[in-house]
Amino acid sequence: MNIAVLGARGSVGRVCIDELKSRGINAIPLHRDERIPSEANALIVAAPIETSAFNGPLVDCSGSIPNTALSLPPILETNQKQKRVPNCMASLIAQALAPLHKECNISSIITTTMQSVSGAGWRGVQALEQNDTTELFGGELVHNVLPHENHAYEEQVIKKDLHELFGCEVTATSFRVPVVVGHIASLRITTKQPIDKRTLPESKKYDPRTMENKREVSIGRVRINKNTADIVVCGDQLLCGTAIPAVDSILGA
Repeated sequence: MNIAVLGARGSVGRVCIDELKSRGINAIPLHRDERIPSEANALIVAAPIETSAFNGPLVDCSGSIPNTALSLPPILETNQKQKRVPNCMASLIAQALAPLHKECNISSIITTTMQSVSGAGWRGVQALEQNDTTELFGGELVHNVLPHENHAYEEQVIKKDLHELFGCEVTATSFRVPVVVGHIASLRITTKQPIDKRTLPESKKYDPRTMENKREVSIGRVRINKNTADIVVCGDQLLCGTAIPAVDSILGA
């Protein structure tokens, strides 16, 4: 199988290429403006593009292609040929909360997210490394925390994706932090049934550096009071939040 990756030189694209290779799948790295070769059986879109004429199985990681169906195996799968994975922060939260939702039916989520610079792509990583963050992030990020530079859109997408996955009410507030890889979120979750702590297995480590390159999401600071839980969720948003769901979705096409 040959899978093309548009935007292969970006932060998400590079991890998608590595994930495909780790599974023994032939990856075709492409710049976002390159023509998709005829030998490509499927396409992963890892950078924003205006349109795609590709008619085969497609998974959008950028949120830029209209008329795609949300997919996050095994939480939500679709038979539609053209799919999109959730926003990377929403993806990590959903993976952490899926067992809880199955058992207790989540009715609301209130979250504050702390998102690393690679969430803004390779430019974000370079901006932090060069200590030149004002243009991209709207202020001095080194030794600082800033409101997410596109917070209105980001918070709306997190809300929309989690609502589609769990059918619950969502309130999100997003910040950008001087971390290269890894997103972390503090959440208050309310459920319709009382919460069993076993549905929220607590990790000893739940920081971005520990979770970098890990294939799972960690949960920490679990505090439960009947139908309410306060927790922290952390994961590698490039690998666990995006690349693995994208490849799983394309293979399920």
